[in-house]
Amino acid sequence: MRVLFATSDPNHPAAVGDALLARGYEWQVLSYSRPDEAREVLADLAADAVVVDLGLENAEALLRHMLHTAPGTARMVLCAEGTSDIALRLLALTHGVLCAQDSIEETAERLIAHARLAQGLDRPQLRAAVGALTRLPGVPKLYLAINRALDNPDVDVSDVTQLIMADPVVSGRVLQLANSALFGGGRQISTVSFAVSRLGLKITRSLVLASELYALGGAEAARADQVRQQCLLASWLAPRLMAESVDPEVASTAALLAGIGQMLPELLIDNAEHQANVPPLEDEAAAYLLGLWQLPTVLQQAVAWQRTPRLSGGRFGVVGAVHVASALAFGRKVDEVWLEHCGMGLRLPGWRALADRMDRSAA
Repeated sequence: MRVLFATSDPNHPAAVGDALLARGYEWQVLSYSRPDEAREVLADLAADAVVVDLGLENAEALLRHMLHTAPGTARMVLCAEGTSDIALRLLALTHGVLCAQDSIEETAERLIAHARLAQGLDRPQLRAAVGALTRLPGVPKLYLAINRALDNPDVDVSDVTQLIMADPVVSGRVLQLANSALFGGGRQISTVSFAVSRLGLKITRSLVLASELYALGGAEAARADQVRQQCLLASWLAPRLMAESVDPEVASTAALLAGIGQMLPELLIDNAEHQANVPPLEDEAAAYLLGLWQLPTVLQQAVAWQRTPRLSGGRFGVVGAVHVASALAFGRKVDEVWLEHCGMGLRLPGWRALADRMDRSAA
């Protein structure tokens, strides 16, 4: 595997290369200090992943260039602590975010985790299983349209409201969810415009995603509604389990996506005992779909490993938050041994109590 760093600090990539080698990964790690140098190298030399330091001038331009010229290359950004707003703005251009304050070992682990996910999802058996499904969740087109609208810093609430109101079915579901115990409370919301204004653009976007993904009719409507409610609970919980340095919106979105596998009944194996290091097929299939929709790798990882968090390494992070949140929301077993390894085991009783209070209030 070849990893290219675009950063002004050549010592950092060299140290990462040494850490990878110490773990048995003989990857080629290259370093270039200017984005134009990285462009020239990419034109002649294929790379499996490129890590772009956001502190470099024209870093965003390099990411956009790669989006069109090297779509098969993993695009990751290296940012300083406290720049989650910048990382969020660039999330559509990247597959993952590395923090400059992380230790070299943590950076190496995150690169390995990315490679592990890519390898897991690039299997003929998985593609065949997904291809054989007779029903797949539809691409969340309205959610993606709202994402594009929010890329504009001058976006107005009315712009998002008009997008939602163009789809009467989604509008109805958003109103229903906005009045639920998780997001309502107090005065009843009766119009889409009031829902967007009261809840805010980010929560509204999450409700749109839930209404698009977990929508079935007929005999399956009750099951889809239950999954949707469980995912909304997980989405509410996940950001409350995170460290301050991690973007809570990413954790919330990942938890909301965690139930996609439950919408693939042909892959579900009831009462199966899941192994700690082998993701269930429905979780990997769900992550594979997220990849087809070109959603960021951090979301794919959280969905693929929601029941096998050990695959993400020894850091709690987004995967850990989604693991715990989805386990509590869906009534699954929490990997308490891994939580202890991450130093988070003592927090589990409080998290259980938080989930139980919210679940009872929403009943």
